[in-house]
Amino acid sequence: MERGIGGETAPAAARAVARDADPRDKAGMIRAAAIALLAAALPLAACAPGGPVEGASAAPAEALAQARWPAAPPVRAVMLVVHGYGDYAETLLGEVAPFWAASGIEVRAYDQRGFGRNASRGAWPGAEALISDFAAQARAARADHPDLPLIALGHSLGGGVVLAALGEGRAPEVDGAVLLAPAIGGGPHINGFMRAGMWAMTTLIPDRRLSGEGIVRIQASDNVPALRALAADPLYLAKPTPREMQGLVRIMDRAEAAAGAVEVPLLIALGARDEVVDNADVRAVAAKLPRPPDLRDYSEGWHLLLRDLGRRAVWEDVRDWVLARAP
Repeated sequence: MERGIGGETAPAAARAVARDADPRDKAGMIRAAAIALLAAALPLAACAPGGPVEGASAAPAEALAQARWPAAPPVRAVMLVVHGYGDYAETLLGEVAPFWAASGIEVRAYDQRGFGRNASRGAWPGAEALISDFAAQARAARADHPDLPLIALGHSLGGGVVLAALGEGRAPEVDGAVLLAPAIGGGPHINGFMRAGMWAMTTLIPDRRLSGEGIVRIQASDNVPALRALAADPLYLAKPTPREMQGLVRIMDRAEAAAGAVEVPLLIALGARDEVVDNADVRAVAAKLPRPPDLRDYSEGWHLLLRDLGRRAVWEDVRDWVLARAP
């Protein structure tokens, strides 16, 4: 039996920390439980040989799965979409992309390396590979449409990838970006205790898929049928590994560090009921942007803003923001 904080088992420690958290702060309770779970691995870390690397190996060359929704003429803008953790292009955009395309926005998307329909599904490629892939996709979109505005849209992990790439000067072809519930709260917003626990887990069990069952319960949307569909989708990657969680943190770190160099206009959309990302951290990172972003709050929004029951308002706001930058 693995021992945790104060001699408790990991689940017991997690419940104890969550019990002491402010019950009105649901996100805080979830983070507290996660910290306790991660800390349970710390006593074993001293016995682990060497430190982990983020990716199992250098990401091999791979033709990434693509999805496109041609726009109804006249075509006014191009949107390049980057999905979040576990997701893939067709399931994220299957409902909303035709809506945007009908308004003259060509929607292009790809399954990120390690996810969806790619042969690499389930193998974390590393932060650098994900950012490089986005940069390559942006170059291809610009080559196909040299005279149209190119707007990137990133959800969750995808938002971190987009912001990091823009701030690091990796995607100069992009004219603006939409970040939906973005995973960008890295750097000082992730404490050292959490980082130490993450390192320990990645050292000990880097590729074990974790459910968190019995420790934390996170609801991603109020659209229950959509959640059930994702749960039944064999291509949806629901349970992260410690290696993937550490990789996500590295994306968030790079996004936070690069935010001060992002010059293009941004729309940032947040759901008030989001239990996955910390909206306060997102706002703190947004405050570093040289150009104040268009920040939208959705009082009934959750993490899956494009799938929530109130998704139509998000769809329309994204459409209007993109077309406002089109000729």
